[in-house]
Amino acid sequence: GWGTNEDLVISILGHRNAAQRKAIRKTYADAYGEDLLKELEKELTSDSERIVLLWTLDPP
Repeated sequence: GWGTNEDLVISILGHRNAAQRKAIRKTYADAYGEDLLKELEKELTSDSERIVLLWTLDPP
């Protein structure tokens, strides 16, 4: 989306293991009261970015 550095988001999440990604997602939820995956799905613009995101994040 507008103002989102999509390459950076994908780079960060893509270079973390499952436990680290889970911790990032929980920390985000605790801090903002929102699910990181749902928020990023709204922000990432291309289908390929969404696919990479879904691949890197584990389901809740």
